[in-house]
Amino acid sequence: MSQLLPQWKGLSPWSIVSFTFNTIRILVTNGYAMVPFVYTGWKQGFDSPWMIIGFAGACLLIVISAVIDWAMFRYRLFDDKLGIRQGLIFKKAHEIPLGKIQNIRLEQPFYFRPMGLYSLVVETAGSKKDEAVLAAVSYQQAIELKQRLVNPSSISGSRADSKAETPRHLAPNQSGTDASPANSQAPLVLKKMKSLLLFGFYQNNLFWFAIIAGPIIGQFDWEALANTDFALTLLHWYEQTIAVNMLLQILFACSMLIGFYLLLSLISMTASVLKYYPYRLSLSGDTLHRTGGVIAKQNDALTQHRIQVIRFTQPIIGRFLKLWTINFKQVKGTEVEQVAKKHMLVPSMTREAIEALMPKLPGLVSVSSTLPLSYSGIHLGWFWRRGFLPLLIPMVNTIFLGLNPFTELLWFGAICFVIGLYLRYRQWGYLHQGDDCWIHTGMLGRTWHLIALKKVQHVSITQTPSQKRKQLANLELGLASGPQTIPYMPLKDARAIAERALAITAKDHTNWI
Repeated sequence: MSQLLPQWKGLSPWSIVSFTFNTIRILVTNGYAMVPFVYTGWKQGFDSPWMIIGFAGACLLIVISAVIDWAMFRYRLFDDKLGIRQGLIFKKAHEIPLGKIQNIRLEQPFYFRPMGLYSLVVETAGSKKDEAVLAAVSYQQAIELKQRLVNPSSISGSRADSKAETPRHLAPNQSGTDASPANSQAPLVLKKMKSLLLFGFYQNNLFWFAIIAGPIIGQFDWEALANTDFALTLLHWYEQTIAVNMLLQILFACSMLIGFYLLLSLISMTASVLKYYPYRLSLSGDTLHRTGGVIAKQNDALTQHRIQVIRFTQPIIGRFLKLWTINFKQVKGTEVEQVAKKHMLVPSMTREAIEALMPKLPGLVSVSSTLPLSYSGIHLGWFWRRGFLPLLIPMVNTIFLGLNPFTELLWFGAICFVIGLYLRYRQWGYLHQGDDCWIHTGMLGRTWHLIALKKVQHVSITQTPSQKRKQLANLELGLASGPQTIPYMPLKDARAIAERALAITAKDHTNWI
């Protein structure tokens, strides 16, 4: 491989574009707190000349920073490591052992498509961010580097293989589908538009909407809006038509919630299609490849033996649609899905599709291939220990203040919290199957965690005095992806799982990661 990169090599000048957009992305991602100021300035017309000067200065600094990053970036691929040098004032030089690389992603942002260039993203175990990004590399070079980084033993023939894998009519700058080692294999999973729309619908998330919409909503003059003719007409219609009947009020509130959810779902569905369409999961040797993306094409690679836990999630809407999402969890901090902080996923999978996919992944350490239909629940003591504490706050306030709208609201919130705890208790359970352990969690939705006991790094059994009397225990299974805990389970079951995990790993000297 020394012939591939015999000396330190710089990036293409086109990488300046990538560095520029990356800096802008970081500013936008971490600058949501500036949304109220921007919105307020926009409402005032941005009349201040200092605002324009400051904006122009910021843009100039971003471009200068990108040029410096490009000029000072150097990389070199050795036989057993990848070397990176960068920085002008604060110089940074680090070496990445090839054996520690967790994931390789091949991305093609929209600004690289006309030139047929790609970004090669390298992630290592334990890193919370991309360890190295080689921007603006050609497709040929990206494939050669990716093959060498994913499989360090395959040195010879990498150039010939990559050329053979790229037929002329499928060249990356002439086709909408990337030709790669993943695409040369028969796909394990293909997801078209409908499946991705369903995924965006049932995997809806209110978190980012609350972050962005909260500051903006706070800038509105609600008193002035309430005095507009439209608002007064709407209020009059509500009082004359809806407020006269409790059932109509409940139906109206439910309709508003459903409409709000559908609005958020439309955003989520659009993002799902743009990020994953057309979704393709394939297997090349021991490596999983996920390709897709409309605006920015992506090619993620994950070696099967590095998977720590397989998570099957089914949100409440997914339960009605009977669809699951599979997440392959790796070492903590090496998430493939960096934006959402999630792991490499397979969306919109039915139970039958899961049963068909799992046997096609022989590189997984776990041997289970079918989602369980039942599990052993944890002891009711977990709920009793927590269920009455939330009720103390409204109880004390009611004693001193009496029953009024404030204390009624406290009672309502406490009762909802207790109901949530009970639903969580009902969903928490486990199932021990040979060398695998399943953990079931959830509240309205549900999640299965498939843990191969061979991947367990440490086990911990703890007991409180009350648990000792009832022969109960808390079991913690420590993995490189983070601990998994089963509380308030029978002591004999906790010991059986722990002893099996220790027996498997006692004489196994292979690398857990």
